Amino acid sequence: MKLKQSLLKVGILLILPIGLMTLSSCSNKITEEQLAQLQELRRQERSLQDGISNKQTELNKIRQEINMRKADLTNCQNELNTIKTRLSQWPDIWPDYKPNK
Repeated sequence: MKLKQSLLKVGILLILPIGLMTLSSCSNKITEEQLAQLQELRRQERSLQDGISNKQTELNKIRQEINMRKADLTNCQNELNTIKTRLSQWPDIWPDYKPNK
C-alpha cells in the first residue's frame, strides 16, 4: 500500500513540473506583428462601414429623386390627358360659351 502511495507521489512530482513547463512555454500572447495586422484590419473595417453608410445614404437620396420624378411624370400624364380630352372636343371646349348670342 505504501508502495502505491509513494509511486503516486513520485508520479505527481514528475508530471506536475512537466505539465507546468508545457503550459508556460506555449503562450497565447499576441505578437507585435499580429497586433499591427489586427489594427489595420479594424481600420479597414471602419473604412468599409463608412463607405457602406455613405452608399446607403446616396441610395436613399436617389430613391427620393426617383419618387419625385415619378410624381412629376404622373402630373404630366394627367395634364396631357386633360389636354387631349379638350382637344378632342375642339372647337366646343366651353359648351356654355356662345360668342354669337
